[in-house]
Amino acid sequence: MTGGISIGSAWRIMWRLALGLVLLIVVILLLFRAAAAYRERGDAVPASSTLVATPLGRVAVAVSGPAAGTPVMLIPGTAGWSGFWRDVSRHLAGRGYRVIAVDLPPFGYSDRDPELRYDRAAQAQRLAAVLNTLAPARPAIVVAHSFGAGAATELALRTPAVVRRIVLVDAALGILDPAGPPASGGVIHQPIIMQPAIAASLTNPWALPALMRSLLARKDAADPWIETIRQPMRRAGSTAAYAAWAPALFSTNDGGWSWRSDRLTAMKPPVAIIWGEADSVTPIAQGERLAAIFHAPLQRLPGVGHIPHIEDPAHFLPALDRAIEERP
Repeated sequence: MTGGISIGSAWRIMWRLALGLVLLIVVILLLFRAAAAYRERGDAVPASSTLVATPLGRVAVAVSGPAAGTPVMLIPGTAGWSGFWRDVSRHLAGRGYRVIAVDLPPFGYSDRDPELRYDRAAQAQRLAAVLNTLAPARPAIVVAHSFGAGAATELALRTPAVVRRIVLVDAALGILDPAGPPASGGVIHQPIIMQPAIAASLTNPWALPALMRSLLARKDAADPWIETIRQPMRRAGSTAAYAAWAPALFSTNDGGWSWRSDRLTAMKPPVAIIWGEADSVTPIAQGERLAAIFHAPLQRLPGVGHIPHIEDPAHFLPALDRAIEERP
């Protein structure tokens, strides 16, 4: 053939271009991973945090409010930590509650688990140990946001004696009643893939603002909280720890009781629910379903996305007060 490129030559060119693009992406991701390693050099626990020993490692908590007050445990979602609750903690402490804001491992300043025990049952065991240490024989009100709701409901199912009631905020409990046994394996379990991916996204200081805004309906509300979220990400090994935890985020069944709707329906501590009506991460329909399962009151926050306590504190805090003070 003359005067043009043969089909075979065209395919070879396309193949080389595709291969070159893949190699470029790999190099970029490796650069992100190297940059993360350079950034993550700190390990000092802030003065506001206390480390509580549990059978699965130490858990960092921020405790405030009068010692005799009713205990309220605050559990954050993905990448959250006790500092992300600071305004809520201040509000509740001012109302006389004993506030226990938790860093759910591997986030914040809690110990990272070398055995990677981040399933819901393991997290519930940690939370129960914290309550038994800081509020012995005093059932706590447990407030859980987003991904933290899995650990909170697991706690209430397995050790109901330590929980007075639960308040779920835009809860990410996943698809209930999964078919088949707990699954393991897959790409997300491979550090060589997940660590560069996490370094390019979650622990990337340039990507984090856009990532946070994507969770919110009121985008500008993210800006004052970017540095707060970033603070514990400067700890040594953060990217590797978050990558090791990632399978828990993407799990569709880790064997916990809280994946089963019949277990949730029979849960003993009463439940209250608060939800942003404009949440695009866990849409309001999920809140409505949970309200039906738990026979729980659902407070809707119009025009609010996935993180109500930073998007609309003026309406969230009164909603939280009502949820906490409601009697079953």
